Amino acid sequence: MQDSTEIDIDKLLAERGQIAIIWSVEDVKEIHPDLDDEQAWEVLKIVLRRHDATLGVTWDTLECVAQSLFGFASASSDE
Repeated sequence: MQDSTEIDIDKLLAERGQIAIIWSVEDVKEIHPDLDDEQAWEVLKIVLRRHDATLGVTWDTLECVAQSLFGFASASSDE
């Protein structure tokens, strides 16, 4: 059962004839695993403000912004 305060974003968008592509903190951490949640959120906020609407947001966009803010991702010990 769904909590009455929850929003069904898919239903809301469909009613408006809209779509949305969603990127998360987890996505940013997938390409830059050494970032914490706050740092990954900072990447997403900058991507939102600065993305090129003709190109959209891609994994490369996330990686470029993360690198510009926090440098290259540290090498993982499992690689």
